[in-house]
Amino acid sequence: MIIIEGPDESGKSTLARAVSERCGLPYYHFVKESSYLDYLKPLCSLELVNAVLDRWIFSEYPYSKIMRRKFAFTLKEWHNIILLTLAHNPVIVLCTHIPSQRDYPEKQYLPYEKWSECIGLYREFFSNHHINVIEYDYADGTPIVTALGMLNSSRVKSLSWWIPMWKAGYGYIGSANPDYLLVAERIGPNNLNNLPFETGPTGQMLSELLDATETPLGKFAVTNMVKSFRRDTRPPNEEDVALLTTELVNLKPKVVVFMGEPSKRFGVPVAKKLGIRSVGMVHLGYYSHRGITDISPLVNQWNKEVKIDEGRDRPTVSFTATRI
Repeated sequence: MIIIEGPDESGKSTLARAVSERCGLPYYHFVKESSYLDYLKPLCSLELVNAVLDRWIFSEYPYSKIMRRKFAFTLKEWHNIILLTLAHNPVIVLCTHIPSQRDYPEKQYLPYEKWSECIGLYREFFSNHHINVIEYDYADGTPIVTALGMLNSSRVKSLSWWIPMWKAGYGYIGSANPDYLLVAERIGPNNLNNLPFETGPTGQMLSELLDATETPLGKFAVTNMVKSFRRDTRPPNEEDVALLTTELVNLKPKVVVFMGEPSKRFGVPVAKKLGIRSVGMVHLGYYSHRGITDISPLVNQWNKEVKIDEGRDRPTVSFTATRI
């Protein structure tokens, strides 16, 4: 997956089409009107694994701020798309060429005087969430098309272990190289697209937890202990342990958070064997089933026991539902 981002007239469409044609990859164009399902469906079907995307959901962050319009997605939708995107291990290019005002069409959605602020907000988002991007200005004359194709091929190969799990209905979502991997118990019965914590009260609570702890999405991933189809009620078994081991070996997290007793009982020995630090937490379902909406104890525990990089620059933007 190659994602080409950037403000209007920065060269992203030209680059995206060039990569598509030169590398023989499908080309997809997304716009500001693209809906949650427009993003979700092709991600879930793996249609975009080996494709070039001209604009992506990331653009909603700078453009909604610049144009002072309502954010187009709920916090849960935003997290779902970004975490599933990151699981595809994408190559992300941020086009930075500044067009001249003379050549900037008046009909463009983004006012020319807001262009520099827009590119700054792109950078802010990617930096705050520790999402790696390649900045590219076509005026520099640096050849990049072939290199992007080669890098994409390498990224696609890196998904060889994840794709079968995803197709089977129990693949993780999130960073391909997370600091924090959350392991819950099983896929929720109403998670129709098989994303861990996709919907419902616990899904919302997880998004609130990530937001309240300012956890960078580019450093987070989430999976389940029971590697089985939705609505399977069986307990964890040795096959689950083997599949979790595969995840840990490939993701190489620095901390694994085991949420709920079954997850801790079966998962902690795996993490210990691999030399990965583990933390146990109460499952969000415990709060949900008792009608408890205050997750501050989990927020405090996450900040004290899970986060390991307190020396990093703190994110300056909070993605609470009321402030997106």
